[in-house]
Amino acid sequence: MAGAEQLNSFLVDMFGRINKIEERTMAGGLGSAISITEIHIIEKIGAREPIRMGELAKSIGVTLATLTVACDKLEAKGLVRRMRSIEDRRVVNIVLTAKGHAAYEYHQAFHERMIASVLETLSTEQTAVLAQSLEKLQDFFRQEEAAIGGEADG
Repeated sequence: MAGAEQLNSFLVDMFGRINKIEERTMAGGLGSAISITEIHIIEKIGAREPIRMGELAKSIGVTLATLTVACDKLEAKGLVRRMRSIEDRRVVNIVLTAKGHAAYEYHQAFHERMIASVLETLSTEQTAVLAQSLEKLQDFFRQEEAAIGGEADG
């Protein structure tokens, strides 16, 4: 079982480190504190903007009320802006501001550096095995998420 214990220890450590490093990197790049949750909200918005508040809440697995509080904070930091839909005034869309786009790009660059540092040391075969292994881990997370009634968003 040493292999399983080692893998568990590695995954717990890795997820924790990624979150801490992302927060510190983003705070350094923006010149202000930003939480890991805020980073991931920005990431979702940047990938699909403009996005409806309801759709965004569903994609990150939170209530609309929780997202509203988070967006209030992001708006106060000058990272996002809410806009009513022209077609349906009941719909609220959210978009990134120029500062939000800079944060999004900064975050994307962090992930690109992280992935490049791993892939440059692996052969094509090792990369394929790693990808298959991570897909199995992702499948496990989706199943667990579905079992507790959460949203799996890929």
